[in-house]
Amino acid sequence: LWDSAPSRTGGGETGPLQPTSPQFANCTSCLVQVYKKEREERRNLLTSSHKYMFEIIACELSLTPSAVEEFVLDSPSLAAFDNFFAAGGCKTISFVYQESDPPGVECGRTHQGLAALEKGRRLFLADLSKTCLTGICCYFDRTDVNDPQICFSVIDATEGLLKGLRNAYGFLLPILEAQDSWGALDQSKHGEKTKKIYIYIYIYTYYFLSVLPDLHIRNTSVVHLSKPSGVNFSKLTCLEEMKAAASDFEEVQRLEEILRRWCKEIEQVLTEDDQLRKIDAEGPLSELEYWKKKHSKFSSIVNHMKSEECNAVVMVLHIRRSKMIKVWRDLDKRITDRVNESKDYLKFLSTLEKVLQALYNNDPDSLIKSVHSLVNAVELVHRVPLFRNINEKMPSLLIKVTNQLVTACRAHITDHGKSLIWDQDSEQLMRKMQVTVIKMAESQIKCCSHMK
Repeated sequence: LWDSAPSRTGGGETGPLQPTSPQFANCTSCLVQVYKKEREERRNLLTSSHKYMFEIIACELSLTPSAVEEFVLDSPSLAAFDNFFAAGGCKTISFVYQESDPPGVECGRTHQGLAALEKGRRLFLADLSKTCLTGICCYFDRTDVNDPQICFSVIDATEGLLKGLRNAYGFLLPILEAQDSWGALDQSKHGEKTKKIYIYIYIYTYYFLSVLPDLHIRNTSVVHLSKPSGVNFSKLTCLEEMKAAASDFEEVQRLEEILRRWCKEIEQVLTEDDQLRKIDAEGPLSELEYWKKKHSKFSSIVNHMKSEECNAVVMVLHIRRSKMIKVWRDLDKRITDRVNESKDYLKFLSTLEKVLQALYNNDPDSLIKSVHSLVNAVELVHRVPLFRNINEKMPSLLIKVTNQLVTACRAHITDHGKSLIWDQDSEQLMRKMQVTVIKMAESQIKCCSHMK
């Protein structure tokens, strides 16, 4: 448009408009008016179905329906809705609410409206195959293109996509696991086949959700050491090439700088790990997660140390008899000790995992049995000297076990936070406390005394 617009240049020729020219301002004003008109045309196409979806999204995101509508109208087209509403159309329509750049003038908002849309959280229609999800995804879905019934789901990825997926679909496991009666399927001719499908769904769902926490831990705990630059590693693939590099003073200096940088980064990781650990109010499963993160962190450093690039750097400097090799070997030993320590303690905690999971049951009788089972399991493990330095780590685990027992007792007394103690009948409250708090405390003291 700018290139083809007429411009008086003395000889009557046409040329590109200059940003300061009146014609440029007129063209910009015309475009803004066109975009505003198109936005109002999109608004006129909205039906009760659109507005019902806006209300659901607004309720989930704590926005107003009008705010959701304005965000949706920023999109240049409503074709995604048409495709979703059409018979045989798309099965899913997705909306993402996260930080993103504000739209341009083509969205049709007024200048004041655009000024208010500085970079921040905004809602937009999204193609999830092309969107990096870091916020909240609201989506409408149907199992079949011809099915009029539509489901609404939300994935909150503000703390990571893997954690968001687990939180979104974690409810499926207890539902499928507790399914004893299959209703009409038990009498149906094809009921057995359908039941097998649900069982397969349960197995795959269980596997999918069970691996998500570990994937999240690995993803967030991996240490990425800086990538080397200025060195052609394709010329360091054999001993002769490494000897030639060791005789090159400038090449040795570059490799020493790379190794020195790696040593500094590894030393920082070790220093952070040596810092006094804060014992929070979480339960014992957080101890398992902590040691998984620790093992993943140091294992990633070991993997880097075993990489071809790292071996090439170390080998050249070893041939050169560089002083950095002594520092590197010391760090290698310390990292290996941390990996072995975390690996041993993870094995120990893994033997207790099922017992620790049972502590998250709020039933007092089950909790008391779980405490006894935990003590027996710890005693059994201690009889077999497979794990190193277990005693010095036990206080942290036992503190978190106590935290979970307190949380479970509180949940039982308050009916999972639904009833305040002041609103309950005093006699019933005392019976609850007698059964939970006092009985639990006596049982735990007895078990701990026996453990000593």
